[in-house]
Amino acid sequence: MNSPDPALPPRDALVLVHGLGRFGGGREAVRHLARRGCRVRVADRADGDDLRAVAATFADQPAVEWCLGREDEALLDGVQAMVVSPAVPDHHPLLQAAIARGVPLTQEVELFLAAYPGRVLGVTGTNGKSSTSMLLHRALLASGHDALLGGNIGHSLLADEALWRRAQWAVLELSSFQLERLGPARRLHGAVFTRVATDHLDRHGTLAAYHAAKGRLAAAADAFVVCGADDPVAAGYATSAQQRGWYTAGPPGPVGAGTDGGWLCVRPDRDPAERLVHQDALRLLGDFQRENVLAAGLAARLCGAAPHAIGFAMATAAPLPFRLQLVHVREGVRIYDNGVSTEVDSTRRALATLQALGGRVHWVGGGKSKDGDHAAVARAIAPLAGSAQVFGAAAAPFAAAVAQEQLPLPTAAHATLRQALDAALAAARPGDAVLFSPAFASFDQYPNFRARALEFHALLRERRATGATSG
Repeated sequence: MNSPDPALPPRDALVLVHGLGRFGGGREAVRHLARRGCRVRVADRADGDDLRAVAATFADQPAVEWCLGREDEALLDGVQAMVVSPAVPDHHPLLQAAIARGVPLTQEVELFLAAYPGRVLGVTGTNGKSSTSMLLHRALLASGHDALLGGNIGHSLLADEALWRRAQWAVLELSSFQLERLGPARRLHGAVFTRVATDHLDRHGTLAAYHAAKGRLAAAADAFVVCGADDPVAAGYATSAQQRGWYTAGPPGPVGAGTDGGWLCVRPDRDPAERLVHQDALRLLGDFQRENVLAAGLAARLCGAAPHAIGFAMATAAPLPFRLQLVHVREGVRIYDNGVSTEVDSTRRALATLQALGGRVHWVGGGKSKDGDHAAVARAIAPLAGSAQVFGAAAAPFAAAVAQEQLPLPTAAHATLRQALDAALAAARPGDAVLFSPAFASFDQYPNFRARALEFHALLRERRATGATSG
């Protein structure tokens, strides 16, 4: 291969894009490579109408060859580089065949990092990384900086190539799947960590491997790393960055962010703390969202954003879709959507936030366990929920765990989300809350968390249209 960097393949190179994906990354990788003059072969095991519709948009580009419904090794013939979807695990036969043949591997996010002329801020963590990315992006824009937002949040920055500038920030949310394959040559200006806990053991195999994947972001940062002062995992990551910044629940120290008298503050250096916004002015609910504000606020300040602009951005920011949003009030019952949750800690935090507001919280959760430990989820939920309405693959084992642990949590197992939501609404009384926060993966009944959350919203719309109050 003429270029040693698979993220910068030469003109006329044949590049295989494996795994088109559902959120645009594979599609934009195809477009980016075609713009570079590469020949592109696209493979995906699926062959549905949605992917065929994407293929149809490339009808005027003969350099793009579509091989939908195929994953055989012949796809590698003549290939000089391979772009792998983050969803494809290392043990996939086609990926292993590529490695055996010595085909250089890359991914959509590395295509971006290799080509982008501006400065990149990476954001990762177990929960809250999308909200923190959004807040950081808003803070930069409010301060007059040119900034883009993309990555795992659901938008490929390759799609914005016409907008790229050297004097520009790109806020890039990164998942553990993307980070585990991040090459050592990739450098970012700054790294921001929300808390790093436990997730995706079904993919990474061990907690140590998951934590190590996240740590690759700290190793890639040049200017700064921001993380929680009491997060032992993120605080322990090795980095050659010039600064380490810390956010904490108390008053901030130098190069830190924290809370003082209800004010969220930052100290970018050793000077006195600068007030950003009062916690009561935030539209975002919960202590965990205040942590996200502190992390994003400190990172923005270290990038030169003005304190007053950061505060305005934080005060006016609404929750992202599927992240602890109040979506409806029905006969005195508040209904919240936290559909982004695919593990227990984010659900536990959401329940604690709503419990503090008063009334019972009726939890609607379920899906597929990532580690098989239903008892751990039950122990986390029981002190915070007034009832548990559980659906999908986790329903029966969760209910069994509640009984075995003798937990004081009224629990019912349901086959579907519809049935669980109906039961929660029937149990709720004025002043109570219903929280949709699955705490399990979606892959038993849905292609992704978004599809599951959209069904929840569709069920609510259906109930509002019919005026139903119970199933």
